[in-house]
Parts: sequence; structure tokens; C-alpha cells
Amino acid sequence: MGNVGLQVELVMDSDAFAPDVISGTFSLLDTDIIALIDPGSTHSYICTNIVSVKNLPVEFTKFVVKFSNPLGQYVMVDKVYKNCSLMVKGYCFSANLMLLPCDEFDVILGMDWLTQYDAMVNYK
Repeated sequence: MGNVGLQVELVMDSDAFAPDVISGTFSLLDTDIIALIDPGSTHSYICTNIVSVKNLPVEFTKFVVKFSNPLGQYVMVDKVYKNCSLMVKGYCFSANLMLLPCDEFDVILGMDWLTQYDAMVNYK
């Protein structure tokens, strides 16, 4: 699939406390998931619980990412679920998602994903 440019217009919820962060619902293997679209994140992530429940294939990364949350806590991330198919509004978008222990969101889509699809984030 060529770059769609995300002209799908992802109208999602914006958090008043973090106006540069958008969340919305995607579909992963016929299951609705909550995704955070975060231009402040260099990589994209998936919650380890989803990977376990869905028995998704993972592999070790070639590098370790030091993930920090807003509270200043760090987690070392070294596994990835490659070519994850995320559906939104009838369109399928592939993503390589690093495994992250988290509870707030099922998926975090960062700049790697946004640039892959030439996404334009419109904060309305």
C-alpha cells in the first residue's frame, strides 16, 4: 500500500492537559483498542498485556530503547511486534510496535508511524 497521507482525517479526542496528544479507537485483530497518537514519542508501542492475550509474535530489537513516562520513570524496551495491522475507518495501517508495560493505552503511535504515512495531525 502506498502512502495514504492519512487523509482519513483522524478526528479523535484531545486531552486538555496535553493538547499535543490525541487518542482514538483503532481495531487490532477485530478488537477495539485505545491508541494514543503522540508526536513527542520517537517510537510506537503496544501494551504487553495485549501481546500476551492475543499471543502475538514478538522478536528482540537490534537496540534497546529507554522509555520515560511523564513521571520521569524509565523502562528498558527490547522487543517488537512487527507489521501489526491497525484498522481505522476502513483503512489498514501497518506498524512496528515495541512492547511496553502500560495500562493507560493499548497502543502508542509515535513519530516513526506518523512519518511512515506522512500524517498530518490537525488539532481542532
